[in-house]
Amino acid sequence: MARPMTIIGAGLGGLTLARVLHLHGIPATVYEADASAGARTQGGQLDIHEHTGQRALEAAGLTAEFRAIIHAGAEATRVLDPRGVLLFDEPDDGTGGRPEALRGDLRRLLLESLPEGTVQWGRKLTGVAALGDGRHGLSFADGSTVTAEMLVGADGAWSKVRPVLSSANPVYSDMTFVETYLYDVDERHPATAAAVGAGVMYALRPGRGITAHREASGVIHTYVELARSEEWFAGIDFGDAAAATARIAAEFEGWAPELLALITDGERPPVARMIHALPDDHRWSRVPGVTLIGDAAHLMPPSGEGANLAMLDGAELALALAAHPDDQEAALAGFEETMFARSRDEATEAQVIQELCLGERAPYAFIGFIGGHGLDWVPAWGQAVSDYRGEDDEPDFDDITVRMSVPAGVGGSQIRVELSNRFADGPVRIGHAAIGVGSRFVGATFNGQPSVEIPVGASRWTDPIELNVAKGDDILVDVYLPGPTPYATAAGFRFDRSLPGDFVESLPFPLEGSAPAAVDESREFPAPNTGTAPDADAEPDGTGWSLPAGGPFLRTVEVAGTEPKAVVVAFGGSSTAMGWPQYTADLLPEDAAIAVVNRGISGNRVRLDAPPQTPSWGQAGLTRFDDDVLGTAGATHLVIAYNSNDWGLPGRVTAIEEMPTLAQLVAGYQELIDRAEAAGITVVLATITPLAPELRVDAHREELRQDLNTWIRTSGHEYVDFDAAIRSDADPSRLEPRYAAPDHTHPSIDGSKRLARAMVDTLDRLQLLPVR
Repeated sequence: MARPMTIIGAGLGGLTLARVLHLHGIPATVYEADASAGARTQGGQLDIHEHTGQRALEAAGLTAEFRAIIHAGAEATRVLDPRGVLLFDEPDDGTGGRPEALRGDLRRLLLESLPEGTVQWGRKLTGVAALGDGRHGLSFADGSTVTAEMLVGADGAWSKVRPVLSSANPVYSDMTFVETYLYDVDERHPATAAAVGAGVMYALRPGRGITAHREASGVIHTYVELARSEEWFAGIDFGDAAAATARIAAEFEGWAPELLALITDGERPPVARMIHALPDDHRWSRVPGVTLIGDAAHLMPPSGEGANLAMLDGAELALALAAHPDDQEAALAGFEETMFARSRDEATEAQVIQELCLGERAPYAFIGFIGGHGLDWVPAWGQAVSDYRGEDDEPDFDDITVRMSVPAGVGGSQIRVELSNRFADGPVRIGHAAIGVGSRFVGATFNGQPSVEIPVGASRWTDPIELNVAKGDDILVDVYLPGPTPYATAAGFRFDRSLPGDFVESLPFPLEGSAPAAVDESREFPAPNTGTAPDADAEPDGTGWSLPAGGPFLRTVEVAGTEPKAVVVAFGGSSTAMGWPQYTADLLPEDAAIAVVNRGISGNRVRLDAPPQTPSWGQAGLTRFDDDVLGTAGATHLVIAYNSNDWGLPGRVTAIEEMPTLAQLVAGYQELIDRAEAAGITVVLATITPLAPELRVDAHREELRQDLNTWIRTSGHEYVDFDAAIRSDADPSRLEPRYAAPDHTHPSIDGSKRLARAMVDTLDRLQLLPVR
């Protein structure tokens, strides 16, 4: 017959254990240090997982009661950058499998399911002594004692029961969460309420972040995460709420006001919760009559699993004891082995999630994790989109289908595409979309729906599609735009638009006209200084303009089912945007398994954003680095390949005061290098090719180019010598004519191919290509 159970701790794990024991007729008493059930707040929202917490509630016979306390819509997830720009937005469509409920509601549900008197309040355990035969004597702060026939420590991180089994102690994880609350947010904090949305919002950077949960009754419960030492936090007096708030807020200087309000406008004093952990492989030898569950057994960094695992521990221990009423030691031994294996894996996963959230690739690694549908995605093609509002003469879309054809740099067995509305004045409505390879099209869905509205500043990924893609295949992306849609978020130079109507998946495609996006290189090099506009047809083969495929909204195509050796991000200005990355991918053998992603933007500069009159030149490289480099899935290598915009534009197109010094340029490059290397990305620098003589304005600009190239070649970093590849031997300050486009500043088709050959040789030098 099963011996009665003594449980220390009335948290979710201990109460689940008591409830399932009760259902199986095994008596249990729970001793809790708190004076009453309402003695302190019980924390915020929990997502209860299908295979852990929900399994435990099913074993406890409380599934229906749990469904009644779910916070509808709370599975919605948003990720913002510090500027408040929306990077990821997944609404709660009811299919997530992780419904949210308040910890306090869940605890109340469990308490109400237990017989009166099961929980003894105000009983703080102070000591445990072995009495032999599996029995233990318990001492409490009120002077009382109890003899436990069978003892379970469910008493959390600083368990008083754990020393009976293990000498391990929790260790500070160099991470602290500062807890804050806002109330009546829709009325009093509307901008913050909108930023957080209906569920959980993450705003993450390396070493710091803000995670805010929308709770019932207009409450936002926030954890401000900071990777700082114990000594750093010891220097903050949390007894002085105003001073503590100011000190924490200072770590987020420059963040969007609606995000800072989660710290500065908190309506309770901030509370620091230092994050501790036990060893990932924490275990102990079997001691008769005692075991641990939950944080007492496997304390780990927050990952959404702590409460779920505690409840599952409690349920599984109770079921094991009920299944072995005459051999409880065998039940404990079997339970512990199962728990040890599970908790080891979950602790490792928790460390991974912490790195995804707050490591050097935050928040993009985290976005890939939560938005990847459990698959490892690799970019097969990509471009850097920019802002064409009010600048381009491409007509708006209205009842038009857009077809974009882009080449696959790597193959895979599943595919998805990212459609971006980063730069817009209103949402974009996608009425219908499809992805095709060859003659086979598959209709695309967005969270299971055939259409989607993309909010301003956001992207939407299609759901994964099973479609075999080989390296070099042309991937067709069809998007039907049913209503008025400005040409705003775009890149690339070639795409097709249809006659009016929905022609998604149509073969042949009914062209309104090939309608390439208007290419006006004078935006970078104005017409008075460049002569005639680019016209590939007017030049002999190979000497015209290299105009890559692309189009509006389409930012990235990813595939799954392949293991790349490298993901190379090409980052720079127009010479990069115009084609050498694609020619590089074309030259690579299929078994190289190297993805090359083009994140070049015409007119782009390292240090300064585009001037107001030409927003399509994009944000400065230093500004867009996170989105376009760290935001590229699995990036392993970065090629920084800018041209002369930083010093070619001041005094001609922008103010002469924007002319940089060599030291400023080197500092900009070095910052890009440092940020990439901090994220584990190998950097390759590209030397800068010459400007046309008529664009130099003065000799200083050519001297600056030569000096920067000297630094690139002698800095000790890997480099690819684009300058040497296409400059004239007769006059190194000019492009070789056969490699020059009509403006004598950009590479021609043959010039871009020669840059690609230099890049392939560099990849070979880096030992990334197969050995022949």
